[in-house]
Amino acid sequence: MITSCIDRLDFLGDTEEGQLVIYGLFTDLDEIQVVNVSKTVSFGLQPMGVINALVTLLTDEGERFAYFNAGNGNYELRDIKAKEDKRYALEVLVDGKIYRSSFESIPSVIGEDSLSFAFSYEPFRNEVSEQVFSLSAATSLPSSSDSFFLRWITEETHLWIRTIVPCAGWCPPPFPNCFIYDILEPNRLNLFDGTKSSTRNLNQLMGKRSVDNSFFYPFFFTVRQLSINRGAFEYWGKINIMINNQGSLFDIPPAPVFGNISNVEDQNDLVLGYFEVAKSKITRIYTTRADVPFYLVEPCLYMPGKPLDSYPRGCRNCAERAGSRKWNELNPEWWKFD
Repeated sequence: MITSCIDRLDFLGDTEEGQLVIYGLFTDLDEIQVVNVSKTVSFGLQPMGVINALVTLLTDEGERFAYFNAGNGNYELRDIKAKEDKRYALEVLVDGKIYRSSFESIPSVIGEDSLSFAFSYEPFRNEVSEQVFSLSAATSLPSSSDSFFLRWITEETHLWIRTIVPCAGWCPPPFPNCFIYDILEPNRLNLFDGTKSSTRNLNQLMGKRSVDNSFFYPFFFTVRQLSINRGAFEYWGKINIMINNQGSLFDIPPAPVFGNISNVEDQNDLVLGYFEVAKSKITRIYTTRADVPFYLVEPCLYMPGKPLDSYPRGCRNCAERAGSRKWNELNPEWWKFD
């Protein structure tokens, strides 16, 4: 099973503290479907997860499927995926109030991605040149008379091997490896409007990151292409405008972007976020140490005589290494090499 990805995007604009944020992605893949329910806090801080919500998937045929509370505002649905002959909506019960999205159907067409990567030495986060990894995608778009709208999410997963201390005689089993997950350039939005272009071949940059010691071990990049409805495309288009608005003294301050979820009894109770129903296709590519043209130091290599407490804390602990990123000690089922 793989997990449906939740975008890590800051909700920009003049939001009120305690405002409800609901975002869910429901796809046609055999994966864990995820909804995140949170509330905004002080400006500049990530929303705080709502842990007491009741989350339900609805179909236009009257079916109801309950999400499991996975903690920290995340709710998961297993063994259910989107089908083209049904329409779906999300219902969330929080503090005695019912919030519901509009019903959406899954689109029928999707493109085909081919991935490539490059390493370079260039300015990235500032004007000073640094070692940079870039991921690109060449997309073959569907030949269809139907209107279609696409967006992409790019995830990264790297292997992290903790310091292994040699021992003699009976030795405890070594610590399992760490697998650390993140979004590549979270605030980058790749969108395509099939109604405004006749092209059937698209080349685009999916994201960049600095090259660090994560690349010493195998590093996977996962591009998730989503075929979405017009409403979802317009929602992400507004988010994209806000992200790319550099601002000036004469700009109109950005306003919060509201999606397809509302309070069923109080239309003045505004909700941030969106519930997407999407056709999805996943493409992956990986790098190894041999691909990196820069000198890298093995970060957690055991050195005889070196005190264990002098190693970085992340060399002994996955959580320390991962920081705020998701991690686990389980090999993904797709973690395979040629």
